Amino acid sequence: MKNVIITRLAAPALVLLLLFFFLLPGNLRADEGTHAQQPSAADQLARLGREASVFKTLKTGFVQEKRLAVFQNTVVLTGRIVLQKPNRVAWHVDAPVRYSVVISDSSVRQWDEDTDRVQEISLAKNPVLQNVLNQLTVWFSGDYRSLLKDFDVETARQSPPAFRFSPKKTVMASKIIRDIEIEFREDRKYLRSISIHELGGDSTVITFTDTQFDVPLEERDFEVKRRV
Repeated sequence: MKNVIITRLAAPALVLLLLFFFLLPGNLRADEGTHAQQPSAADQLARLGREASVFKTLKTGFVQEKRLAVFQNTVVLTGRIVLQKPNRVAWHVDAPVRYSVVISDSSVRQWDEDTDRVQEISLAKNPVLQNVLNQLTVWFSGDYRSLLKDFDVETARQSPPAFRFSPKKTVMASKIIRDIEIEFREDRKYLRSISIHELGGDSTVITFTDTQFDVPLEERDFEVKRRV
């Protein structure tokens, strides 16, 4: 039973990230009016995006800390994320339970060790989810300015660079998320952490560790069900 609860806590973080970065109305492109309202943040995001968009493949570890407002405790998960541009992403939770989500250009597949079942959704039959996948490249390409159309952004810190995004009332994310803060590494090549603050008081902090760029990938990196 405990594993089921932990697995259910692992999945929402990925869902919230998808809501934040991808499930936005419109084409996600910031217009000139938005740039005029947020010149400092927009300019800095553009520069950081250029610096953080040069890789083709990526492997990174992560530590996810989920703080529950009701129970006043923290659930810590560790795992790995593997990315191959333009459209393959694997999210593997390794401890204290094992759970995986793999997104490709044709499907989304999910597996957890408690049920030991693989669930698959075809993107060909789900245009909304297909749009999620299409917009996935926006985030990993470093086009952070595109978020300004549907989110208010402010500079949280100058060094290391950090930005706080608050969803506008017209977007879906505003029903769940109060704000999300992203912090870059000192070398500005990638994110150090993402902090998600929900309206209900829960929060999730994902810290990236041992990030490697342009490393060779294997097919097993994108296998949703683990090998024994």
